[in-house]
Amino acid sequence: MALILALMVWMGAAIQENPFAEGFLPEEVPVEVINRGGGFVIVGGVDQGVRVKVRTPESVWEDLRASSFRAYVDLEGLDVGLHEVPVQVEPAGNLVRVLETSPAVLTLRLDRRSEGIVPVRVSTVGEPPQGYKRGSLQVDPGHVIVSGPRTLVDQVVHVTAEVYLRGEKEAFERNAVLTPRDDVGNAVTGLEIDHQSVRVTVPIERIVGYRDLSIKTVTQGTPAPGYWISSISADPSTVTVVGDPEVVDEIPGYLETHPIDVEGAREDISQQVAILFPEDVSSLEDVATVQAIIEISPVLGGQTVQLTPVVQGLGRGLEASFSPDTVEVILSGPLSELEALEAGDVRVLLDLSDYEPGTHFVPLTVDRPESLEVQAILPDQVEVVIRES
Repeated sequence: MALILALMVWMGAAIQENPFAEGFLPEEVPVEVINRGGGFVIVGGVDQGVRVKVRTPESVWEDLRASSFRAYVDLEGLDVGLHEVPVQVEPAGNLVRVLETSPAVLTLRLDRRSEGIVPVRVSTVGEPPQGYKRGSLQVDPGHVIVSGPRTLVDQVVHVTAEVYLRGEKEAFERNAVLTPRDDVGNAVTGLEIDHQSVRVTVPIERIVGYRDLSIKTVTQGTPAPGYWISSISADPSTVTVVGDPEVVDEIPGYLETHPIDVEGAREDISQQVAILFPEDVSSLEDVATVQAIIEISPVLGGQTVQLTPVVQGLGRGLEASFSPDTVEVILSGPLSELEALEAGDVRVLLDLSDYEPGTHFVPLTVDRPESLEVQAILPDQVEVVIRES
């Protein structure tokens, strides 16, 4: 009796010194699957954890984590079908007692693992701008392998690759993510695909009778003595036209505006000016005018030169033609440097390094002495047609 009484007193003192704590862990414990038969898969997988209620000394409670426990379901002997499987939880140490598991049972559906080869279909979102159309799509690879539960694999009739066309005016290639779909177009989830994405090639073609053209602002007269035109710009700088196909194709790559009178000007001119359209040709977006801005600056030294662009970087086996064939470059800088310019000191460069066969609008750059500044290039881009030679 004395020994028992002493033991009870010792236990009471120990509990007072290190009392027990009881409650649910702040983190869920992930559930592991064991003894799943070969060739079986769990439909939807096991992506949930369980909440665990424990009782342990307070000194141990503070160090408990989800990783301190092992939660698992044992599928030993289970076949295809729906099963309710109890969740087993084992603590890492012998000072922890598991009081409750929530949920205590998981409902799992077992199915045979299967795979199938299905075609890839491209789904397009949006359309190219007016005046352009989409050509025949190409996709690589054209078929993929889907795998997973047989009941899900059997539902899949194809996978879709989605690409966006809105605003595209040139052919492009793009990687598109795949989505398995059933016979009514619904997405089928819970499957694996042997390709995360496919390469989709989308040809974009200009419809005959439509064309994008640059705007060239035309001036007449000369500014007041001691002043010069330092810059000319138009907003918008391009316009899409529609009309008789033969007439549209004969346009040289740009449209001019009605002349703006700059005679005697001493300050900037901002003016809404009409675009000159050929007969039987009009703007697709009903754009009949542009906002022209002509900057008039005091003469520090200015000069306008007319040059033919120099083609650079054209790929082997290709040839190019461009319109207009000459452009105007407005230069500023010391008068002595301007007056001393010789042929070849200033060049307009047309870099075609990154362009493939087709029709493109390519910006221009100017190679000139460092002491001179380029105030404007008119027009600042040209229409280039690249063909295989």
